[in-house]
Amino acid sequence: MNDQKLSDIVNQSGFPLQIGVEHHVRETGASHGWKVLYTEHSWKNAANNTDGFIDIVLEDEHGTSLMIVECKRVLESSWIFLNADISVKNRRHAKAWVTCYISGNTGYFGWTDLALEPSCPESQYCVTFGQDAKSKPMLERVGAELVFAIEGLADEENPFHARRQDSIRIYFSVIVTTAHLKLCTFDPKEISLDDGKVSASSFQDVPYVRFRKQLSTQSLKPNFTEGLGHLVRTKEHTVFVVNAEYFSDFLKSFEIDDRVFRRLASR
Repeated sequence: MNDQKLSDIVNQSGFPLQIGVEHHVRETGASHGWKVLYTEHSWKNAANNTDGFIDIVLEDEHGTSLMIVECKRVLESSWIFLNADISVKNRRHAKAWVTCYISGNTGYFGWTDLALEPSCPESQYCVTFGQDAKSKPMLERVGAELVFAIEGLADEENPFHARRQDSIRIYFSVIVTTAHLKLCTFDPKEISLDDGKVSASSFQDVPYVRFRKQLSTQSLKPNFTEGLGHLVRTKEHTVFVVNAEYFSDFLKSFEIDDRVFRRLASR
């Protein structure tokens, strides 16, 4: 087998993208303040007996925020996110895992919604070319695994942070992909109930998007006094989907609202 065929085999895998993203973060670290903490990090989620490997874990310069990154290489493909609203509204909120210790006591250990930049469109529907209608969609499957991985990593790191008097650790789910990200905008009134097709829609390129959906089958700390709506929201999670060419820009603009830290410190 010649070198070209061997090279083709290498390039059919996703590892080159993963290694390239890791290298890029290290090379541009001075401009965005993030560093590579772990690569190919094994995890186990005891709650649902799942396990796997995290491609890359990034940590910000304060040691507070972590991004659990999954790299997905696709060839000449677009991921189309649906927005059933003719006006595109950017969102600032995202769900993240928070481990918080104040004066040696547990202030918070679980999922919660936070306000942060960059604001961007949010969608719960993604269409990809060649998607098998009979199997679980790829983005939902990868997103759910990221949720399980974060819970496993948070459990693994928890004993270390429990020994510190004051500690805040926030974990975010991120997919970095070579796919072109498209936002499909349309008016629901333009959907035909005869054939289920949209008669008029517009498309725009986006560098990143919030993918928010019920990615967990287990509700976390449901408050039944707030009704079934709250039960539904406890199973929702946010995954940032970022085009690889814009990942450095995403890291530069990533910033948590200061009010989040004040809220956590007051618990």
